Amino acid sequence: MGTYRRINVASGRSLEKLAHYSRAVRVGDMVLQSGTTAIDREGNVRGVGEVAKQVEAIMTIAEWSMGKAGAKLGDVVRSRIYVTDIGVGAEVGRALARYFRDVRPAATLVQVNRLARPDQLVEIELDAVDRAGATGRRISSGRAIEDEYAYSRAVRVGDRVFVSGSTALNARGVVEGKGDMYRQTRSIMDTIFMALEQAGATREDLVYTKTYLTDLGRAADYTRAWLEALGDVRPTSTLLGIPALIHPEMLVEIETEAIVGASRSRRDIYTQQQREKPRGYARAVQVGDWIWVSGCTSMNAAGQPQAPGDWAAQSDLSVETIRWALEQAGATLDDVVRRRIFTVEGASVNRPHGEGPAWFAKSWPASLGCRIAGLARPELLVEVELAAVKGAHAGIEWVEADAVDALDRA
Repeated sequence: MGTYRRINVASGRSLEKLAHYSRAVRVGDMVLQSGTTAIDREGNVRGVGEVAKQVEAIMTIAEWSMGKAGAKLGDVVRSRIYVTDIGVGAEVGRALARYFRDVRPAATLVQVNRLARPDQLVEIELDAVDRAGATGRRISSGRAIEDEYAYSRAVRVGDRVFVSGSTALNARGVVEGKGDMYRQTRSIMDTIFMALEQAGATREDLVYTKTYLTDLGRAADYTRAWLEALGDVRPTSTLLGIPALIHPEMLVEIETEAIVGASRSRRDIYTQQQREKPRGYARAVQVGDWIWVSGCTSMNAAGQPQAPGDWAAQSDLSVETIRWALEQAGATLDDVVRRRIFTVEGASVNRPHGEGPAWFAKSWPASLGCRIAGLARPELLVEVELAAVKGAHAGIEWVEADAVDALDRA
C-alpha cells in the first residue's frame, strides 16, 4: 500500500457538510473536482437562464478549488458535462472551449433529467493530473467536432489513458447505424479500441466504463455488442438511461479509462455468484492501490431488486455492496476519493441529507448526484459508483473555504 498526499477542499456550501463530500480532492498526483454548478455560498444560482454564464461561474469555482488542492486548469485531463437540455450542449461546449483550447481534455457531454435545482442548467466534473498540460499525449480521431469544442478523443498521462465519451458519429459527421443499437455500440467500441491502441494500451487494460443509453428497451442489443467487442475483458461498468445525446440519432455513448499494462497486474472482483461476468463487467477492478467499483444497486445475490419503492433502503444496500467490494481489495469506505449517485427521475428521496448512516463521514470524497431517466431494471431507484485508493484515508489535509470565496468575488 502506497503513501499518498490527500487533500480535501471545502467551498463552504452547507450541502458539503450534510452529505460529507469535498469540492475538490487531491490523491497523489491527481485532483478530482466534484460535480459543480453555478451556485454561490448563499444558495443563489448565478446566470439564471444563461448557460454560458453558468459555465463561467462553474469554472471560476473549479479554478479556485482545484488550485487549493494544487492543480491548474491547464492540467485537466477529463471533463464530464451534464446538461438538463441537450439543446444548449453546443453553447456549453463553446463556453468550455475558451478554457481548454490548449488543454484539450477527454470529454463527455450528455443530457440528464434534472439537477438539484430547476435553475441549474449544467453541472461539470473535472479530473486533473499534475503536469498533464506539459507531458500529456493528446489523441485525435480526426472528427471536426473535437477541434470545434477543444477536446481530445483520448489523453494519456504516464500509464493512464482517459477516453472521451464516444458515439457512433464518424469523421464525416454522420451517425453510423441509424436506429440500430447493436451497430452503434460496435462502432463505438472500434473507436475506443483505436484510441487505446494509439495511446499504447489494449482492450485488456480497460478498468473503468460508463454507458449512457437513450433507450433502455434496447439494452439487450447493447449488451450483445459489448460482449462481442470485449471478449474476456471485464472492466467496471455503470449503465444509465438518459433522455438525449448531442445528436438525436445517437442511441449510446460510452466513456472509458485504461491503465497501460493493467492486463498483467489487474485483479477483477466479482460477487459470489459472479452475476457480473456474463454481463460483461466486474464488480470492482483493482490495479495497484486504485480500485474502481461498478455502479451498485439494491440487486441481491439472486438478481432480484430489494426494497421496492424505498430510495433510502436501496441507497444503503448499494453502499453495503460497495463496502464489501472494497474489503476484497483491502480497502474501506474511508479510502473513497470519488462518489457518484444516480437517482431515477420520479423517485422519492425519502431521507434528507445528514440523516441515515454516515458512510463517508471520514472520507469526504469528490461527489456528484443527478436525476436520470432509468436504470437496468424498472424497480431500481438509485445506483452508486465510486473510486477508491487504498491507504488514502491516512493523514488527510483539510482545506477550508476562504472568508470570501471565488464565486463571491466573481
